[in-house]
Amino acid sequence: MGKVFISFPENYDIIIVTGVKMNTDFLTTIENNLKMPLFTDDDLKLVFRNKQSSAIYNSLAYHLKKKNLERYRRGLYSLSVKKNGKFDFSKFKLANKLVLHSFISFESALSHHGLIPEAVYEVTSACFVKNKIFTNSLGRFSFTYSPVEPFYLGVEKDEMTNAKVANPVRALFDLVYVRRKLYTSVKDLEGDFRIDLQELKKILEKFEVSEILKLGELYKKKTTRSLATILVRDLK
Repeated sequence: MGKVFISFPENYDIIIVTGVKMNTDFLTTIENNLKMPLFTDDDLKLVFRNKQSSAIYNSLAYHLKKKNLERYRRGLYSLSVKKNGKFDFSKFKLANKLVLHSFISFESALSHHGLIPEAVYEVTSACFVKNKIFTNSLGRFSFTYSPVEPFYLGVEKDEMTNAKVANPVRALFDLVYVRRKLYTSVKDLEGDFRIDLQELKKILEKFEVSEILKLGELYKKKTTRSLATILVRDLK
């Protein structure tokens, strides 16, 4: 069986195979040759490039019906849970894949960073396009527009979840932007979000005053400018 390796942007390889009996070997071929847990229709076409699209989609439909595969939105799939009952990816990673130009932010990022006490059951993300919501077997995923340019300012690759996640300051500004509420003191902020002000103060020590004020300006809203002002005044 010949193998050809194709380099992709996210540092994975796809092995293109030939001579596969579709329904019998479909899952095995995916598991052995797709070097990432989440895959798309285009990935399947590359793996089974010698097969007609109709044959690929027939096998896909068969295994979705048998629950051997999970579908999270049109064109995005994974193999079903492993023997230990867990997926090979986090919900945050799935969110990044549901909308490609997105990152974890708002309440999900603040909870992940330990700034708010509540568990967040909906995975919340910032996106560069119009708002979207997806509901699938792993829960509810919401995507809300954030106007900041550059879009990924304050966003980092999180080692725990292998996903793009906003730092606590960017997540807080995103949240205040969508809430459209004007805050005049950090005590008001604490009352609304139950945010840990001591932890926030420690985080802000890593930022220059100019960085915080600039971020507040990038949203072009009075609410975020006011947030930047009170953070600098009360916690820096």
